[in-house]
Amino acid sequence: MFKRIVFSATLLLSSCAVLANPELLSPEEANYGNFQLVETIEVKGDIDDSIAQLIRKSLRNRSGQFYAIDTIREDIRNETLTLVIKLYNEPMVLSNDQLPA
Repeated sequence: MFKRIVFSATLLLSSCAVLANPELLSPEEANYGNFQLVETIEVKGDIDDSIAQLIRKSLRNRSGQFYAIDTIREDIRNETLTLVIKLYNEPMVLSNDQLPA
């Protein structure tokens, strides 16, 4: 089951930028870029649910321009899948007045 989730996540990462309204970021790009965190969403679903569909449904009416998948957890006992998704807006642009001296 875990292999299927990893495979689904890999497939999602390669194709989700086309499917989702907000664009997919890698967690490293989101953490080290100048992106503004808008909101963190925790999505719970059935263990057999599609990760892509869970993300698409959860981002449908959200205001972020980019998203990153922070965590994917699987609970075999309760047969649940939990995703933690972080929404971001455009990188903040610093004007010349705000640059360090």
